[in-house]
Amino acid sequence: MNSFKNFSINKKNNSWVKILIGGIVVLAVLFILNIFVSPIRNSFYAISSPIQKTFWTAGESASNFCSSLFSGGALSKENANLKSENQKLLSQVAALQSIEQGNQAQSDVSASCQNSGFSLLMAGVNGLDNDILFINKGSADGVDEGMPVINQQNALFGKVIKVYKNFSQVMLISNKNSVVNVKIQQPDVTKPEIDGVVKGSGGLSAFLDLIPVDSNINVNDVLVTSALDKSFPKDLLVAKIIQKEKNDQKPFQQAQINLFSNVKTADNLFVITNYKQN
Repeated sequence: MNSFKNFSINKKNNSWVKILIGGIVVLAVLFILNIFVSPIRNSFYAISSPIQKTFWTAGESASNFCSSLFSGGALSKENANLKSENQKLLSQVAALQSIEQGNQAQSDVSASCQNSGFSLLMAGVNGLDNDILFINKGSADGVDEGMPVINQQNALFGKVIKVYKNFSQVMLISNKNSVVNVKIQQPDVTKPEIDGVVKGSGGLSAFLDLIPVDSNINVNDVLVTSALDKSFPKDLLVAKIIQKEKNDQKPFQQAQINLFSNVKTADNLFVITNYKQN
């Protein structure tokens, strides 16, 4: 009988020891995980940061979930709420800045074009693919194929080539299928006009071609649209010459140019709705 009691007591003591050891192990694991929460979260953001906007929200949710799972405390939830509120404020600020920039762009382009008789429709840039630009205005807004697209400084970006109800595709002048008739901007109107063409070479770049070999062109000369064809209104800014390429063995000379149409900094563009290619 005594042997049976001793066995029961020993068994209970062993159970309590196992529970105690198990508890210590669990606490140790939680402590280690809490130490590594910050590096894990930092690595997560480093990997997910290059992903486009559509995945940022999902990445943030997953990160918060992992942090809550590891820490198990109210502090993580509070941080998540604060970050959410901060993102809302940043979004509101960005929206206000965008509106302000759009209003300023509209004001600038109206001032520069008021004497040209242009009817302008402001459009936002949605994307870019192989020197084809996507804008957020379409047939519902009065956009039609062949309409020129400029920025607020009267720099030519290209022309509309395909129209949908709520967006359109714009072929940039850097597109390999683009050819724009241009002339050298002359401060002295009594000098003979120097004509050529700007041909797209892809990758948001283009070059000047078909300048007569005996014409005098210089670095920093400004190129504007000419009136030789009816694709675009005349005197729109196109590019600046950065290097001449002249060969006396050829009837024409070429030049490397910098386009004024900087797509990477373009937030708002303008469609000339009362002018299109015949």
